[in-house]
This record gives sequence, structure tokens and C-alpha cells, in this order.
Amino acid sequence: MSKRVMFAGLIKRLEDTLLGGPGEASVEVRTAAAQGTGTGALGDYGRQVRAAAYRVTPEQLAQLQGSHSDDVLFEVTVSAAWGAARDRYEAGAKDLDAAWAETEP
Repeated sequence: MSKRVMFAGLIKRLEDTLLGGPGEASVEVRTAAAQGTGTGALGDYGRQVRAAAYRVTPEQLAQLQGSHSDDVLFEVTVSAAWGAARDRYEAGAKDLDAAWAETEP
């Protein structure tokens, strides 16, 4: 079994657990955060985490804490970060596959 195939199974299991497992945020909210498709202030926050998490300010979090629990905010943060990481991994893997295909006889 190639490492790529092995990693694909592990990545799928991690994603299923993060997005579909038990949590305070609904599966739909966590999935939307991972995909960058959420709505409202929580959706905006998820997109910001996906694009530039280092730009999140304490003031933004304080405002979100007015309407969402810390558990929900944590789960949305992790889901959004996961979505960004997964997208980057897939883009890199695709590029590597293309490069390796060029070197095969």
C-alpha cells in the first residue's frame, strides 16, 4: 500500500471525526467552516481563519462570544483551519502527482 493511499484513509478518518463527530456546533456549521461557506458572523469568522488566522483579533472573538459559546467558537476555528490545511494538502499532492507522472518512464 502506498503512503498516499494510507494517508488518504487517515485524512478521511480525521475529517469524519472533526466534522461529523459529536460537538457543540452542528455538523452543518463545522462543515461550512471547513468549506468556507458559512453564513453570518460565524461564517465570516470561519473564512478569516481559513485565509489568515493570525489576523483574528481579541475584539472579534469577544463579539462572537456574545452569541456563541467558547466550545462552538473552538470547533469552528478547528474546522476552518482543517479545511484550509486539507485544501493546501490536496493542492500540493496534486502537484506532486503531476511532477512524478512526468518522471515515470
